[in-house]
Amino acid sequence: MSTPKAPKRPINPRVRANVYALAALYLAYLFYQIAKPYLTRDPYGPTAFQFALGLAVLGGGAAALGFLAWRMYKAPLPEEEEDPALPEESGGDEDGEA
Repeated sequence: MSTPKAPKRPINPRVRANVYALAALYLAYLFYQIAKPYLTRDPYGPTAFQFALGLAVLGGGAAALGFLAWRMYKAPLPEEEEDPALPEESGGDEDGEA
C-alpha cells in the first residue's frame, strides 16, 4: 500500500513579488534598449512616436509591475497554522494523573 503524502505547504507570497520585480526589471531593460539610440540622436534610432509608444507600454508596464511587487513584498506574511495531521506533544496524562 502507498502512504498518503503530506499536504503541500502554500508558497511564500514573497516569491511572486520577486518574480514581478524581475519582470519589471526586464521591461525597464527593454525600454532602455529603445531609449538608448533615441537619446544619443542615432539617425537609425526609433522615431518620436516609437519612443513614446515604448515609454507608454514598456515604461508603464515596468512601473505597474514594480508597484505591485513592492506592495506584495511589504504585505505581512500569513500566519502559519498548525497542521492538524501532526499530533501535539503533551507533557503528561490528560486526566492529570501521574
